[in-house]
Amino acid sequence: MPERLLSVLERAARWLAERGIGNARREAEWIFADTLGLSRLELYTRFDMPLDGEELARLRARVQRRGRREPLAYILGWQPFAGLQLMVTPAVLVPRPETEELVARALGELPRTARRALDVGTGSGAIALALKRARPELAVVATEISAEALAVARANGARLALDIDWRCCDLATAVAEPCDLVVANLPYIADDERALCDPELAYEPELALFPGGDGLGPIRRLLADAQRLLAPDGVLWLEHGFRQGAAVAAEAAAHGLRALPHRDAAGTWRYAEVRRA
Repeated sequence: MPERLLSVLERAARWLAERGIGNARREAEWIFADTLGLSRLELYTRFDMPLDGEELARLRARVQRRGRREPLAYILGWQPFAGLQLMVTPAVLVPRPETEELVARALGELPRTARRALDVGTGSGAIALALKRARPELAVVATEISAEALAVARANGARLALDIDWRCCDLATAVAEPCDLVVANLPYIADDERALCDPELAYEPELALFPGGDGLGPIRRLLADAQRLLAPDGVLWLEHGFRQGAAVAAEAAAHGLRALPHRDAAGTWRYAEVRRA
């Protein structure tokens, strides 16, 4: 007797839960829907669909990858972000909800007169593409030090038909134009915080996560360059670690800047809105 869709899905969800996956049922649904070319609703309207050996093998391989704590986005090859569907590979950090919130805050404060925006350390292109989608009139520049990551970002831009000026460089060294808005989600996890990280981070690019020491190196360097990068009324939005807000504010002040702290949706101090003092 052939295996039926719903019974296999339920077994997979239980197996993932046993391996510490918090949203095991939902993640199993995404794996099954993507693998079988169905919607999540169709998983239940076609619950008694028989699965052949080839389908079972593909499902088993993907579920086992997730059980080893490989990020779901790498298994599927895509990640939703601010209403966009982005291609992701192990060359880029998986875009997070906290960074979606960073973009939403930056856009909410951005005047209609703004004309140029900069995404520093773009990775998959998530921030730059979300800014361009929301504000098509903006000239958006995105920088990235990793050529492999920048190739993913370029591919996302081409597929979404969003025109971004992609530049391969360290931080903003290839940017000369003053910007009304700068947004950056730079690597900021400190060495002494590695033990607190989810197992999934072992699969993501170390360059995008762990800058060494107290985790603030790239943020310090960007703040030191902010006066050059910002237009007269420009603003820099930063995402940072949960223990770094005070240090970011002090570093900003040392460069003639004022950092206004913001909490994320979970109540954690996560963002700095930086302007000239």
